[in-house]
Amino acid sequence: MVLDSDIQEKLSAHREAKKETVEKLVQVEQEDLDKLKNLQAIMDNLIVSFGQLAIQETGVKAQRGVLETSLVDVKSQELALAKELSTKYGDGSLDLATGKFTSAS
Repeated sequence: MVLDSDIQEKLSAHREAKKETVEKLVQVEQEDLDKLKNLQAIMDNLIVSFGQLAIQETGVKAQRGVLETSLVDVKSQELALAKELSTKYGDGSLDLATGKFTSAS
């Protein structure tokens, strides 16, 4: 059974502990607060910069995808034209500067 004296003792101990906690509070110097605030501002700027970089990376990836699609399309057109020219002129080589075709056979 809990006695009134036990309750009073625990209450007194609790009040004393709370009083000690309040007494431990110390005002931080403004210079130290300013340093912490400055570091926080730098961190905030870094977070924003990383966010902007992530957005730019997304744009670059999208642009790369478009370019890769274009490359596949151009390679496909190149193969089709090479086949068409080979059928028309036979095997050989073409000098693009002069337009002269040299037959391999």
